[in-house]
Amino acid sequence: MADYAPAKTSVLAKAVQPITPPEVPESSRVNVHAAVSRFSVLYERIRNAVDYKDDHLLRKAAINRILKRQLALESDPTIIGGHLIRELIAARYLPNGQVHEEMGEKVGIVIKKYLACRRVNAGSEAYAEWLLGIISAELEELLDDHSESKAFVNFLFEQLCERITVRDNLLDDTDRRLQVYVACHRLLEKADDEMVGFKLVRAFQAEWMKPENWTDSPTEMALTMVETEKRVRDVLMHRLSSKFLSAVKPWSISLNILRAALHEDPPKAAALLADPVKLHAAVERIADRRIKDSKTKLRRGTIRAIIYLFITKMLIALILEVPAERLIYGIIHQIPLAINVFFPPVLMLFVGVLIRPPAKENIERIKRGVDELLSPEGPKGREVRIARKRGWLGTLLFTFAYLFTFLVSFGFVYLFLMALQFTWVSSVIFIFFLCVVSFFAFRLRISSREFVAVERPDNIGTIIADFFSLPVLRVGRLLSETLSRFNVFIFFFDFIIEAPFKIFLNLLEEWSAFMKEKKEQLQ
Repeated sequence: MADYAPAKTSVLAKAVQPITPPEVPESSRVNVHAAVSRFSVLYERIRNAVDYKDDHLLRKAAINRILKRQLALESDPTIIGGHLIRELIAARYLPNGQVHEEMGEKVGIVIKKYLACRRVNAGSEAYAEWLLGIISAELEELLDDHSESKAFVNFLFEQLCERITVRDNLLDDTDRRLQVYVACHRLLEKADDEMVGFKLVRAFQAEWMKPENWTDSPTEMALTMVETEKRVRDVLMHRLSSKFLSAVKPWSISLNILRAALHEDPPKAAALLADPVKLHAAVERIADRRIKDSKTKLRRGTIRAIIYLFITKMLIALILEVPAERLIYGIIHQIPLAINVFFPPVLMLFVGVLIRPPAKENIERIKRGVDELLSPEGPKGREVRIARKRGWLGTLLFTFAYLFTFLVSFGFVYLFLMALQFTWVSSVIFIFFLCVVSFFAFRLRISSREFVAVERPDNIGTIIADFFSLPVLRVGRLLSETLSRFNVFIFFFDFIIEAPFKIFLNLLEEWSAFMKEKKEQLQ
């Protein structure tokens, strides 16, 4: 049985201890009327149905959306901060009656940084959008205690930063460490580009966190942030980022399971870490539970994805298919139309059924990863391999072979549809559904394997499946990313519905406060 390093176990035991927040005086608490909250929660659920995002990203997305609207209506950062807090409480992204009024001022200081940089008018519109995303991520971290997450991410980084190497040292050491750092955040916190981007900004530009030093004269900082954006994007879009994710993943899974085991009884975390036998039993129990829960998560994600796809893409496509066929052919081909209606949900459900639970050795690998992380020697580490460079002839041959996979895959689908007497209109709709839904199903499959530390080896079946599916997935990703920028339903909610609806809720709350004052005068 492994012997654990006391210095490591004490860090983790301390990290999971609950922190008692300071008591907020009742007179200083931000309270939102229950009726306003019910309306806000209902709106958020409907709004989130047309903008598919993982659950842990919903609050940050709401912050970004509220900021865009408030910045268009108001210029005082403190007032914007107060409105932001109240709206987040109303939508239950923050607890009602537990947030101090001073939080609005703290939020206003962060917003002031954005306004100061935008006054300089540096950078493009894409830069402005990126900067607002960074501010949203900073506010999301400000509004919640992330000290435990930071402790676990720092622990994982310290264990792996010198043990994840690149073959033949073909990557600069600073870049290598940055990629390990990004991978730790992505895997442990499920951080997206904006969240990781904020952490990189904080590391690259320490002055960004000291607004009192530059917001009155923001020109230098604004110009510096334009360059910082380019540096951050280079780190996030590095060609080896996916390989570093694969290298870090086994230990991040082990640490995640260990964290959950320690959370079962935080006061006894130190005792559990001192007993490897009990710790192994707890890790095995938690890992087994998480793997089973991933099935439930997959079903829930499948339903959400079907609703999202139907509202934002399938409905529009079907609305176009019926009049187009009537205009071109004079009739509606009912069998192709029915297939196009039922095919996407059936495909999503089919993928969910095909996902198998990981083998027994997966839990053994998780337990071994825990031992490696806590041992005095640390993990053995892993080597990242850079794909060897090919000559022009090899590159040309592989490029033609890759294009050939597109021709075969889509050619086979087209011939199959012709055999079913699809018109070219219904064929385009079907292929569109096939690509988009397949990409969403692929993403759901990846998320369902969050706690799979041992990947199954490739065989002839996976090679054949990749040959036919990779072109479909690539086109599906392109379509999803392109169409997400032109989501008419998001535009409708954000610009037509949300602003007047939130004004109505504010008036409702003000009226409620006014009536409460009048009632108190009668006592």
